[in-house]
Amino acid sequence: MLLGLRIDDIIFYLLYTAFFTLIMYVWQSRRREAELEKLQRETEIQSLKAQLNPHFLFNSLNTIYGSALTEKDTSTAQLVQQLSGILRHSVEEVQQEKTDIQKELMFIEKYIALQRARLPEHPNVSIQSTLFWDQEPADIAPLLLIPLIENAFQYGVSIDEPSFVRVDLRVEDRTLHLTVKNSITTHHSEKKGAGTGLKNTEKRLALLYPDRYSLHCGRQQDTFEIDLTLQL
Repeated sequence: MLLGLRIDDIIFYLLYTAFFTLIMYVWQSRRREAELEKLQRETEIQSLKAQLNPHFLFNSLNTIYGSALTEKDTSTAQLVQQLSGILRHSVEEVQQEKTDIQKELMFIEKYIALQRARLPEHPNVSIQSTLFWDQEPADIAPLLLIPLIENAFQYGVSIDEPSFVRVDLRVEDRTLHLTVKNSITTHHSEKKGAGTGLKNTEKRLALLYPDRYSLHCGRQQDTFEIDLTLQL
């Protein structure tokens, strides 16, 4: 006997604890699967709503691309090509559970290039980006990172005051490290939707990569910083 308990009581307690733990594990697993399925379904529906007949859109972009080349407007042709690549990746890869890390990096690279072209050259605006991949094969959930980068451009850039966006993305030994920094402009609070992309990304990380990531974000004086480490 131990502390006044009989062997039968101890065995019953252990069996009860194991049974209860098993029930909780199964319940949490099914709940997580249900949330993941719901989130993927919502993401797919949102993407489908945004497509507006993608074949027509892609054909139109190809027409504009061809016209720009004919007129030797290489800058416009490159922008159209980048936009077409971004849309194609968004439409096609969102249907997949995982996508090749190389495709995702190319998608982000095109997105940043398009943002550079969209923003006017102005001494108040500074855009810096570094993307590195060690060529080790790896997969990642599609469009997982883009909300973190998109938010920086959406809320951190203004030609009315000194502003900046800095993106540093590295993938080494199947570990992804992303740092995004942007200035906090005086018009930041006037823009709607601030924080929505970050919240959605946090939910996807929790569902898709439990115990395999760390995400820190916050304000440091006049700078907003996001730091993500993810085991792919």
